[in-house]
Amino acid sequence: MVKYYYDKYTSIVKKTPIWHELSTTYASFYDLRLYKGYTNSSPSVWGLINPFVPEDFVDINTAGYRVTANGQQLEKFTAKSAGYANTHIEATVQYALINEAYNTYSRGSLVQSNIIAENGTYPDNGTHTDGYWYVKKGLADNPPTTPSTISVAGSFKTGETVTVSWGASMDPDGDVITYGLEVSINGGNYTQIYSGANRNFSYTIPNGTTKLAFRVRAYANGAYSGYQTSPTYNVKSNSLPIVTLNIENNLTLYENDTLTIAGSAYDSDADQSVTVYYQINDSQRKVLATNLSQTTITFNKQLKFSGGVLYDGDTAVSSALTDGVAYTLKVWAVDSDGAQSEVQTRTFYVVPNRAPTLTLDEVVPSGIIDSDKFTISGQAGDPDANANIKVSYRINNNNSVEVYNGPGDAFSFDVMLGQLNVGQNTITIEAADNYGAKYTKTIKLNKKEVKTPLLQSTARYKIEPPSGSAKGVLLWIQRHKNLQIDIKINMTLKGEPENFVSMSLENTAPVDNDIVEDEFFYEVDDSVDNIILQIDMTRSSIDVDDSIKLISGVLE
Repeated sequence: MVKYYYDKYTSIVKKTPIWHELSTTYASFYDLRLYKGYTNSSPSVWGLINPFVPEDFVDINTAGYRVTANGQQLEKFTAKSAGYANTHIEATVQYALINEAYNTYSRGSLVQSNIIAENGTYPDNGTHTDGYWYVKKGLADNPPTTPSTISVAGSFKTGETVTVSWGASMDPDGDVITYGLEVSINGGNYTQIYSGANRNFSYTIPNGTTKLAFRVRAYANGAYSGYQTSPTYNVKSNSLPIVTLNIENNLTLYENDTLTIAGSAYDSDADQSVTVYYQINDSQRKVLATNLSQTTITFNKQLKFSGGVLYDGDTAVSSALTDGVAYTLKVWAVDSDGAQSEVQTRTFYVVPNRAPTLTLDEVVPSGIIDSDKFTISGQAGDPDANANIKVSYRINNNNSVEVYNGPGDAFSFDVMLGQLNVGQNTITIEAADNYGAKYTKTIKLNKKEVKTPLLQSTARYKIEPPSGSAKGVLLWIQRHKNLQIDIKINMTLKGEPENFVSMSLENTAPVDNDIVEDEFFYEVDDSVDNIILQIDMTRSSIDVDDSIKLISGVLE
């Protein structure tokens, strides 16, 4: 017979009341507690929906409903005049009994499409005896032929991959053919594992499989062929390797710490090789160890964390790792027949080396001559444990000078004005830890050259007696006649406090027109070995020569 496509829908059942005239009334729809609609979801009683409220406007021919007789009787009030629901209007009254109502059917929601059946099997557009609503569509296509053959090639072991192949089907209508391949495991129901135009499929046998069978069919435009079924194959079990990982979870690695991947693997099957792998997050997997089955395979891989990356020797085995992120170490084993162990995972965190901290106190340059100096001070530290910090400074392009070496503390150093150039100067202070992280700060200073001649100056001279000590000094000093001098002398023993006293001016005599010579003398009771001469010079203007021309004397 001719076959057609049918669509299957749910069927909506509704009871249709048979109305009987009852009376005419003049009343309020609201006072009568009428509803705007009714239902018959229950086959034995009427139901009501959506009650009237006072502000509802009731137009002519509007219907209101109520239920009496324990739900067996439905009353219908039809308005003959208009007004609000809380006002009295004229209405005719009818009633319908539930046991007199008859069923009517309508189409519901789609359940299944393109069911192929002979003409007349289902209604063209209506309810079937099975309670569903059917709609007949066009003529059904002829199904394709059943695939001629099916074959399975490969090793029937759990974890192994076999290749299922099948013969071609033909479609009488020339429609495109799609094949559906199904598998049954251990005699269970068939489940589809492939759908497509190819005529072969690779399938990996899952663990726990002892028996295996396949079947395939073709379909085109909704029409299905019969099944071509393979024999049932016995499957040899391939035990999974077992991996034991001896590393704690949630480790935190600091700079130069080591992540030790230690543990063992074992495979109870004979005549297999076993390879153990590890992987950091989604990076490329790496081999930990390889050995024969039925042998305990130990592994101990040490990865060094340096510069934000894990290294196996000099080879990076991870991408850049950052603080505050959970990273995953995965370890697993695979035997030569493809069976894979459970993946052992560990979470770890890293704290990459952080730069040292460096703070500087306020810099206050002072002094007016090159021998004057000022101090630069500050504090160095490091947020990482076990860090050693070196602090050094560099003036302009000169060599660096180390001023601190330790775990972190205060430091200071002096800068002499003579070390600075006239104009812009840069002093760079650097803190570096023992892992190579650095932090620098720069001080910029401007040195101004002020060439203001001095009108007053002081000079000191250390006198070393040839005999080692003396108790008297006779001194002659030649100077410009307008240069005023004041001579003081310290005559003490070494180790005693200095005590400068004025020398006696004995005589002044001219040497030439501008130069004069002064004679000074001073004597103590006992010989001493710490003799220092201090000359204070004063001139009234820069025109006066401020230099001492000659100093000579005699020690007693």
